[in-house]
Amino acid sequence: MNEVLQTIRARRSTRAFTDRQVSREDLEAILEAGAWAPSGMGKYLWHFSAIRNADKVLELAHAVAAADNRGPEYNFYGAPCHIIISNQRDEKHAFLDGSAALENMLLAAQSLGLSTCWINQIRATCDDPGVRALLTAWGIPEDHVVIGSIALGYGAKETPAKPRREGVITIVE
Repeated sequence: MNEVLQTIRARRSTRAFTDRQVSREDLEAILEAGAWAPSGMGKYLWHFSAIRNADKVLELAHAVAAADNRGPEYNFYGAPCHIIISNQRDEKHAFLDGSAALENMLLAAQSLGLSTCWINQIRATCDDPGVRALLTAWGIPEDHVVIGSIALGYGAKETPAKPRREGVITIVE
């Protein structure tokens, strides 16, 4: 099996991270992988914001928890780094483009030996005043909506693969 297919099969959603920080070099490589994702009509209107500070990641998690009634323990699974993918609010292809970029980043992180978890709670709470204040302070454009985000770091334990459903593929010839 080729390297790309092996990486796809090895990627997991990690829900327990160590406090070891991601290197700046690896983070930049992951962000660049996102920039190489396809974009509808070649617009590339997304924005990627990386928080490489565990205290600030926790601050954002607590703001999201307050906005979404998740409780004080909510912490993006303890990941020390977080990537936020946003796009212009009224862009027709925003969610598709952002999701393609997000997946590229998940696979790039896996290929570098890092663990990830796709997080959707910021998308649902990005217009809450407490969450939006942090997003704006950290460079996310005011006219952007959050598409998704990535908890990023080193896994604290191995995450086994979940079984895949049967019957989800059809080939017509």
